[in-house]
Parts: sequence; C-alpha cells; structure tokens
Amino acid sequence: MSDKIRILVAEPMQPCRVQEIPNTLEAMQTLVGGGIETVTSLRYASAIVCNENGKILDLPCNRSLLDENGLVQLDILHGTFFIAGISGEHFVSLTEEQIHRYKTLYDNVMVVPAERPAAQAEITPDSVKLGFAVDCRLLFRFVDNGQEAAVLKDEFISHVKDVFDEDTPLSERTVGPLDFDFQDGCAEVYYTFASQDKDEASAEAFSEQCVRDVQDRLEEYGCKIEKIKCFAEELEPDPVKEPDKGCGNPEKKKKGHGHDR
Repeated sequence: MSDKIRILVAEPMQPCRVQEIPNTLEAMQTLVGGGIETVTSLRYASAIVCNENGKILDLPCNRSLLDENGLVQLDILHGTFFIAGISGEHFVSLTEEQIHRYKTLYDNVMVVPAERPAAQAEITPDSVKLGFAVDCRLLFRFVDNGQEAAVLKDEFISHVKDVFDEDTPLSERTVGPLDFDFQDGCAEVYYTFASQDKDEASAEAFSEQCVRDVQDRLEEYGCKIEKIKCFAEELEPDPVKEPDKGCGNPEKKKKGHGHDR
C-alpha cells in the first residue's frame, strides 16, 4: 500500500482540486473534519469519503450525491469530501480517467449554497435538482470542402460515435441514437442529453461543456465545430409525487443556450 495517494477534493462552492495526502486514517479525518464515512462505487473502483456526521453538525451543503450513472440524486453531501480510488479493501490513487470523470461531474453540480437561511436548514433532494431533456445540435464544417463526399460520411459518423462512446459523461447521458445530416460542406449532429440541474440554463450549460471537453478529439477528423446549441426542457414530474405540477412552460425551450465559435 502506497504511503501517499492522489485524490480529488471537493469543498463547498469551490471547483474540485487534485491533492496528494498521506494514506492514513488521521489524514483523511483531518481533511473532512471528523470521522469518515464512505460511499463506494465498485463499477468505477472509487469511493467518496465524507464526514459521517456532516448533516448532524449542519456542515455547509456541498454537492449532490448521484447514482453511478450521474443522473439520479440520492442525497446531499455536507462539508468537504474527497474521492479516492479503491483496490480491494485499500484506498489508492485515482487514475487520470477517474479524475477527469469526477471533476467533470462534480464541478457541474454545485447547486446548493454553502450558507443557508435558518428556514432552509433541511433541504430535500427533490427541491434541489430537476430533470431536463436537452436537445443538442452540433454544427461541424469540414476543413476540406470536398470532405463531405458520401464515401467519407460513414467514417465521420463512426468517428463522432466513438468519441461519444469513449467519454463517460456523454455516453451515460446521451439518450437514444446520434442523428446526422450532411449538406453544403457541413455536418449537423442531433441528440438528446439527460441532465439533472437547478434550472434550464444550468442544464444547457452543462450539456455544452461536455462537448467542449472533447472538442479537440471531435475535430481530429478534419472539421471544426462552428456552433453548439442546447435547448433544455424540464421533464414532467412523477404524477404520484407531484400531481399538481405540469411539465413547465414549453416556450422556455426557445431560449436555449448556444454559442458560435
């Protein structure tokens, strides 16, 4: 077992940071400010380590605790926590892939303020996160004007699909197939992105950022992304839990979040 391990630390209202700490119980307790509790992901060989009494001590709300797909909110984490790799019964350093996955995930779920009014001392998960379906459109322009020829379309489609399949945030949140349209030296890619966030703008910004994170890889094929447009619409809530709520004003979908490059 290594004397030190490389972890990802998440503090309330701060971006996640990579840190190296001694691989000891004392060092971990010092970092989270008390006794530790772990939430283990066997699928990703990692564990969230937090203060076991974070809620009781009323430590500042930090991030949402999500399921392994990063879509369903299970609870709210209070106080500073960190993520470490696991090997058997031991904590180990995170891999670069794990760091990228969790930093991408948890840098985009800082939805609860660090300080709350007394009347909001108890915040339930359902009041913090909403479910959104985000319609996404990516516009690519080929560097070579003749590159959109039919013989290369299949190669481009395969390339884009491979990038999406290999990127954890995109592969786990993209709902259904990617649709492609080719014309005038350009290619458009359409898909639906599932997101849980505090509002439409946040869901749209997160879905765009997931594309920006792999933009260099997407452009390796000899094309440039000219536009990313994302339009979020709140999903209809569970009628059993919220019988009086509708699915929101569909006009909001027209606002969207998009940028030209």
